Amino acid sequence: MAQTQTQTQAVAPGPARTSVLVVLENELVRCGVTSLLRTVPSVQDSWACSGPVAARELLTEHRPDIVLCRGSGELAPALIREAEAFEARVLLLLEDLRLESIDEEVMLASHGFLMQSELTAANLHEAVTRLERGEMPLPAGLARSLMTRVRGVGPVGTSRKISLTPREQQVLSLLAQGLSNKQIARRLTISEHGVKRHVTNLLAKLNSPNRTLAVALALQEGLV
Repeated sequence: MAQTQTQTQAVAPGPARTSVLVVLENELVRCGVTSLLRTVPSVQDSWACSGPVAARELLTEHRPDIVLCRGSGELAPALIREAEAFEARVLLLLEDLRLESIDEEVMLASHGFLMQSELTAANLHEAVTRLERGEMPLPAGLARSLMTRVRGVGPVGTSRKISLTPREQQVLSLLAQGLSNKQIARRLTISEHGVKRHVTNLLAKLNSPNRTLAVALALQEGLV
């Protein structure tokens, strides 16, 4: 059975505080991440577990603001769906820069990324802060990798004509802010199914396999 760990920091007056659920199978990494979270000033509560069953219980009981987990593995899509259902922002912990091993559904639902090899108190603090601001944490190495792939989409230095509808432009702007499909649907007062259709169209027009690469390409092309 998955073991859970809980930590609560003293509540200080000021702006709203953040809660984080850590779902990592490796006990050493899980304990390391929860320990680092204690150094993040804006994190009031954190919980940790090793698998999706315990994660579901903790999501239901505590409704954390952020879920930090890995994107690889056959159980990842179900865990991400659970997090999205509770409107938690998903922060993926990556072992390397290869995104091919991550399920497309997981990529589309993710709001930020962290490299395990670069995991420090400062980097974790920055990632949590950016998520709180509605931004997408993106490690420099991953950004460079994405931009290299973007440049390979077309001739270097040549701006491709990408025609977006006004609604697609709105969805793209909200994607760049790291909002989930459900959050975009609420912001634009349209159905979640409609948002998924717009996202699919955007990925096709931008020739991108996932939302992260699509946002990187959009930034390069000056679309957002």
